[in-house]
Amino acid sequence: MLESSNKDQAKKKITEVKTFSVPLPLAEIKENITISTNTPSKSSKEQIINQAFKFHSQGNILEAAKFYQLFINKGFNDYRVFSNYGDILKNLGKLKEAELSTRKAIEINPNFAEAHSNLGNILRDLGKLKEAKLSTRKAIELKPNFAEAHANLGSILKDLGK
Repeated sequence: MLESSNKDQAKKKITEVKTFSVPLPLAEIKENITISTNTPSKSSKEQIINQAFKFHSQGNILEAAKFYQLFINKGFNDYRVFSNYGDILKNLGKLKEAELSTRKAIEINPNFAEAHSNLGNILRDLGKLKEAKLSTRKAIELKPNFAEAHANLGSILKDLGK
């Protein structure tokens, strides 16, 4: 009996688990805490756009394009994304897609002079010189000191023989 009692005590000791709390200041570990959800949220929208802008500003065009496309595919609307994505598409030679993206930027923010100027360049490359002239003039109307738009207008007028 005594032997059996010792075995029972040994089993109890083995199965007992003690836990101790380890104090860690939250400030030290909060940067490693991430919460992922499958639903788009305002923060995911901001994270995507910030990542796209970061890659674009670093010259990593292909990664920027992926994030711009992701942003658009999620149904988010931001004139800067459509304008920047349109610029990338133009530089990749995808002029029709660039035109659509840039027109969407203008639809969202009709007073964005840079998008009007970019659209003028795209239309010029597509051979739509009269439309290019109108878009570029609109950019200048919105931002009279926009030197690049003035230079582009000069090129368009030259191409039109004026």
